[in-house]
Amino acid sequence: MKEKWKKIFSKNSAEWINDNYLLFCVYLSLILNLLIEAISRHSLLQAILYLFKSPVMYLFNAMILLLFLGLGAAFRRRILYCSMISAILLTFGIVNGILLCFRTTPFAAVDFLLITAAIRIVDLYLSPVAIILILIAIVAVIALCIFMGMKMPKYTGKTHVAAVLISVTGYAFSLIGLNHALVFCGIATENFSNLADAYHDFGFPYCFVNSVINLGMEKPDDYSEETVGAIVEETLNEQLPVDPTVPSTGTEENTADGNEHTDGRNPYAGEVENTQMQPNIIFLQLESFFDPYEVIGLELSEDPIPYYRELLDEYSSGYLYVPSVGAGTANTEFEILTGMNLDFFGPGEYPYKTILKSTTCESMAYNLKALGYETHAIHNNDGTFYDRHIVFSQLGFDTFTPIEYMYNVERNVNGFAKDEILVEEILKTLDSTEGEDFIYSISVQAHGEYPSERLEDEQPIFIRYTDQSMEYAWSYYVNQIAEDDLFLRDLVQALEKRDEPTVLVLYGDHLPYMNLEEEDVTSGVLTATQYVIWDNMGLEKQDMDLESYQLAAHVFDTVGISQGILTQIHQNCMDDEDYLQKLEVVQYDMLYGDHQIYGGVNPYIATPLQLGIDEITISTVGKREDALYVYGSGFNEYSVVLLNGERLKTTYVEESLILAEKTELKSGDVITVAQIGTDNIPLGYTQEYVCP
Repeated sequence: MKEKWKKIFSKNSAEWINDNYLLFCVYLSLILNLLIEAISRHSLLQAILYLFKSPVMYLFNAMILLLFLGLGAAFRRRILYCSMISAILLTFGIVNGILLCFRTTPFAAVDFLLITAAIRIVDLYLSPVAIILILIAIVAVIALCIFMGMKMPKYTGKTHVAAVLISVTGYAFSLIGLNHALVFCGIATENFSNLADAYHDFGFPYCFVNSVINLGMEKPDDYSEETVGAIVEETLNEQLPVDPTVPSTGTEENTADGNEHTDGRNPYAGEVENTQMQPNIIFLQLESFFDPYEVIGLELSEDPIPYYRELLDEYSSGYLYVPSVGAGTANTEFEILTGMNLDFFGPGEYPYKTILKSTTCESMAYNLKALGYETHAIHNNDGTFYDRHIVFSQLGFDTFTPIEYMYNVERNVNGFAKDEILVEEILKTLDSTEGEDFIYSISVQAHGEYPSERLEDEQPIFIRYTDQSMEYAWSYYVNQIAEDDLFLRDLVQALEKRDEPTVLVLYGDHLPYMNLEEEDVTSGVLTATQYVIWDNMGLEKQDMDLESYQLAAHVFDTVGISQGILTQIHQNCMDDEDYLQKLEVVQYDMLYGDHQIYGGVNPYIATPLQLGIDEITISTVGKREDALYVYGSGFNEYSVVLLNGERLKTTYVEESLILAEKTELKSGDVITVAQIGTDNIPLGYTQEYVCP
């Protein structure tokens, strides 16, 4: 065996690879593709079956890998380059395989934008030992590749760098042409309605490269001023509702996208007398919430969601088809808030991490602000997760209360805040204004990772499941949503006691990740959760199934609101043959086009987002022998004392007092308190306290 390995890594073998580098890369790309698919599918057998089932796509994926490997012909240390690229490609495959152990969404380019968020919750999915072993393995692979590459002899012939670069460029264009041919023949597709299915059908390299190239929206073929004008004329009401964000006179710069607003009104808008009923509107997005009785083979000792089931029977409800499974909360949120369809975006994209970081767009919040509503977001988790502290300003919210601004938060065994805290926060928000409120609240309690071992805490509801390896996970999950059911009862009862007309929309953002297949659920669809519209005004029960991007328009319709262009498209065109084409054109125009729907100007100005409902203040600062005493109001565990901008070690005592480490103070020193979450990003500051 030892002699065999010596022969493989002998000088002659290395010279053969150097002299026949491109031929070697052809062989290597075929092998690498098989390994990557085996890792992604968690089975070598499944990878081999994929090879025989889809040989054309298998070869095309290998050709994509060959593009990256072939560039090594421009270097003398070809084997070193080849080793490094192979290690990177295999690492991508390994990352995909690991992610698919915890979610159904494969590894895509947008995940690089989510690295900071992933780091903050990685300990919920992997033990410290597993994390260390993975890091050691990655470092070892890279070190081995470098060692092997450095030990191997260099290519001694002429490299012809220019010729290689021209050849690789030509090869890349030929792959683009071949891709178009495969799409034309129906062998491949560039639009992935289901990312997990696409990776399974078309292979990891093809889909991952698509996720890199196809960010954002492609310009629709029929996008033009005439097309947009026809949509306005045929679809929208004669008078569009007034835009709430644009001043009636003067010029104002949009801080979100840099567009100048030279006119105070949307040119298509007119003054509209508001005669419709205006209740408080509350949307509550429930983390991983759905009916466990939908799971075939899952037996429960009792119904975990009896109250939610009562609401489904008594009020308007139906299936809600969301854009993801097991993860992707922000994408369901995006569709609900904007009325936009994620199918028109690139594979696996999170608009919260891309386009909405730099531009504003129509949303429920902006639409309701036009009718005089105050707009609020609430989330009992980190405020910076998915960059909500930035995005909610782009979507028109006046206030945002994340967990960094909450008090007396109780947590479950997984470390997530229990959702009962949202009752207090929603009521506090309603009490903070005199008029109508729009509240968008996001829960977190039922978030995974779900345990694979028995928990020490008692789980009141017992379960049995056909896949015994998932029983502990289901037991934890079912008991978490049972607590959520009690929370929903408390919330509705609290709203019933208020003498204000109110609509409360409840829905799950996606199914939990439980290794489910479509045949495992009674609906036959893994993207189907449920919604219910509770009200205290006697609205007629109207049951219908909806896409998540249609839900807001449907809710608006039940109370007689038609505010917003996308709202009207959903309300007026859902039965039209060209419904989705109209939606795509308008959606592109709003986000990436020329804003022709608004007469050439994006009318939405980012709001000055206020963090929290109650103001956090400093009243006085006292110095004692053991510490610096900071007195004020609104402090919590996330409050951190800053002295002249430098953070001091801070201890929370009570809402009116926090202690900072002992330090010398001088006249003129400036003390502030910042709300800082687990990622060390300050969300907000108190007023300055200047030492006398």
